[in-house]
Amino acid sequence: MPTIECGISNQPDLLVARGPTLPVIIGLDDDLVIGSSSLTDIAQQLSPALVDTGSDTTCVDSDLAHTLNLPIVNQEVVSGVHGRGMVNFHLARISIPALGATFAGVFAGVHLEAGRQPYSAIMGRDFLRHFRLIYDGRTGAVSLSDEIDSGP
Repeated sequence: MPTIECGISNQPDLLVARGPTLPVIIGLDDDLVIGSSSLTDIAQQLSPALVDTGSDTTCVDSDLAHTLNLPIVNQEVVSGVHGRGMVNFHLARISIPALGATFAGVFAGVHLEAGRQPYSAIMGRDFLRHFRLIYDGRTGAVSLSDEIDSGP
């Protein structure tokens, strides 16, 4: 049962400032299969993604989507902290090597880099629904795992 630490242990103020993040690889091709790449190749492709319980959908940076030539499959109006706006939705794959997981789908292209955000993606609740997230704001520790709760 893979688990990844995505908080900043013993630094709760830094967790507030940066948020929980995890390393991801964003692309489209089948070459995102983690087992076929060397550790050096994987490390060079990693980008930070914000784990965001406030976002209902997973998003990719619009400038990165353009650079990677991720196909636009539609446009929709979305709402965020700056109000409503039209965004492109891109076909992509987001791999999380530490969890051995890859998600393929259509992701909203949002202006993270243009907004001076240090993230290439936002992992929303549509992603989080597949995992267990433990957030300890007092210590700054955050973990994400695919552990299954056996229940009482």
